[in-house]
Amino acid sequence: MENWRDPFNEPSCEDAAAGNGSADKAVPDGRSPLRADADANGTRRSYGGHKVLKGAAGQAAPSDKPVHDVRAAQPNARQNSSRDGITAILDEVELKRRTQQQSQPDTGYPSHGQRPAAVPQHARTEAAPQRQPQRTVHPQNGSQHSAQHTAVPSDASRAAEKPQAKSGKKKRKSTSAVDVLKFFIPWRGDSAFEAIRKIIFSTAIVVVGICSFLISDYYIDRYKAKKYYEGIQAMIEETRRNRGFSQESMVEDPQTGEMIEWLEYNDIANRLLSMNPDLVGYVRIEGTEVSYPVVQKKELSDPNLNPNDYYLYRTFKQESSKSGCIFMDYRNRFDEVVEHRRIVDNSGNVFIYGHNMNNRTMFGSLRDYVNNPSFYSAHPIVDYSSLYKDYKFKIFAIFVVDGADYTSEYAFDCWNTLDFADEDAFYDYVNEAKKRTMINTNVDVKYGDQLLSLYTCNGLCANAKLILMCREVRAGEDLLAGTENATLNSNVLYPMAYYNYGHPVNYDPKKFVPYGPNA
Repeated sequence: MENWRDPFNEPSCEDAAAGNGSADKAVPDGRSPLRADADANGTRRSYGGHKVLKGAAGQAAPSDKPVHDVRAAQPNARQNSSRDGITAILDEVELKRRTQQQSQPDTGYPSHGQRPAAVPQHARTEAAPQRQPQRTVHPQNGSQHSAQHTAVPSDASRAAEKPQAKSGKKKRKSTSAVDVLKFFIPWRGDSAFEAIRKIIFSTAIVVVGICSFLISDYYIDRYKAKKYYEGIQAMIEETRRNRGFSQESMVEDPQTGEMIEWLEYNDIANRLLSMNPDLVGYVRIEGTEVSYPVVQKKELSDPNLNPNDYYLYRTFKQESSKSGCIFMDYRNRFDEVVEHRRIVDNSGNVFIYGHNMNNRTMFGSLRDYVNNPSFYSAHPIVDYSSLYKDYKFKIFAIFVVDGADYTSEYAFDCWNTLDFADEDAFYDYVNEAKKRTMINTNVDVKYGDQLLSLYTCNGLCANAKLILMCREVRAGEDLLAGTENATLNSNVLYPMAYYNYGHPVNYDPKKFVPYGPNA
């Protein structure tokens, strides 16, 4: 510490040069030549200090208070010259720093140790043009010099002046109901092409929506109907297992002593009649999906309406459904009873109708009989139960007719023949069925046999109807007699619509073997 020198009190270059000229010359201020040489050496060391100060410019934080030297009260020319040199060096350093800040705004740093407070954003642009030059206090004598540079902006102000970086996500534009409508509906200002496009597109959406609704409604309705009838089937099967049906119907008349028919409700009526008063029976084919209650609508309040249409699209519980219900022709009579006595003879031919559903419900499984002798041989019996008795029928003919043809030579409106005037009418009828059967059976048919026909739609041709014609199993007859060894019929008489599709007429009347006494 004893060797420390004050660089601001060292001699200037001019004094040092004068000292080198002659050691005996006196200096102007009255110092000795030896003192002048020492001052010159101190001046050289002072310039070295300036270089160090230049490299560290802006790093050291000056004190807030001005620095006063003990010798500040002794001004002289050498001290003023030294201070002017230091000020010039500091100005040069600050100028270079400002140039660097302008080229790289983010690398600048404040000249003070503490970070200035952030300037509010709304005041930054207003304050920027009004920056005052920074006043520098000289450490020698406390005098202030006006720097050539402006105040260094803070980090917060530089961030505000820096252009805002674009966000990676675009702001989503809100969509109103009007904007949605404009996409589908022609709007003012649309070109002709755009208007046509919108009309076609909107129409397509409406059509697809309606079709989707109808298709889904159809399948849902079909599923619900299937589940409903499965519940009824389970109930009837339980009844059959537990009790069975009574076949005893003949009792002695107490007045005459003769045996008379006495009919009482069976379990079918006891279980289902309360659910629907139009119930007349139950049809079932073992081993198939056919197992349904049978209803009959005798008449309607409007005489112009066909009662057969009532259950065409109504379920057994009379709810709307595409599956409909199995129903008997309203013109038929079968086991009509009053006070346990039959009041009218049964129709000679009973027709029962049902839909050909794609899911094989209702009469949808009857299609399995078409051109399939093995299926027929496995399921040749139809069980039908009225509200009073059980009946069994053998299938003897499986054929297709045109439901819209009443006049051509191939027409056979079999559903309109429910009774037979005589034996000839009976045999004419059953022989027409035999001409059209797709399967040859050995089941014989005789006048007086009770006939039962199952009727449903078919896809052979337009308005095609599939008929399974059966006759009642006679008392004491073998249940399966004549149903074995069924074969395909190669001599089939098809409806006119089938031949209109280009199929050849290959029916040969000479090969036909009829029922009846002329067989």
